Amino acid sequence: MLTFDSTTARQADQISSAITETGKYVGTITRAEKLLSPKGTQGLGLSFKTDNEETADYLDLYTINASGESLPSMKVVQAILGCLGLRQATEGKINCEKYNRDSKRRESATVDGYPELMGRRIGLLLQRELYTNNKTGADVERMIVVGVFQHDTELTVSEILARKTTPEKLTKFVQHLVSRPVRDSRKHGVSAQS
Repeated sequence: MLTFDSTTARQADQISSAITETGKYVGTITRAEKLLSPKGTQGLGLSFKTDNEETADYLDLYTINASGESLPSMKVVQAILGCLGLRQATEGKINCEKYNRDSKRRESATVDGYPELMGRRIGLLLQRELYTNNKTGADVERMIVVGVFQHDTELTVSEILARKTTPEKLTKFVQHLVSRPVRDSRKHGVSAQS
């Protein structure tokens, strides 16, 4: 017997739900994981789902190296906190989906993270990046966070702090991204922008 399942049926219309194009996206944080690399670098691991069910996973932002020095991604994390109106995000357990290498599929997991960020709506500017994998030497691509804004007002964190009521910077940021949709960070990369 076959039984109709409307949830599964809807998925037949989705060719790919992964965000692969540079642009402006509004959605919800679905993973706010505390990261610690083998070398001792701390970070925030984000996953994000848009209102159109598109997803961006492993938007990992490494913030502090093992020596305690702040890294460039710390600015992005600060912008996230500011756009969400949070002074801090405390550590705790979160439930999220993660890829399980053993089963080779996404599964529900409980990990250390930042519960105050989970389920929060935010706007992200995402850019496609080409880079060289340090372990394999292969050229790969990923999506990276290059900007943050309030989902409802489209104000950036500097505009929020300046108590602006009209967004001005986001349009300029989007125009810049459109002119450079791909960041080429490959070690042997040709500086080709497509």
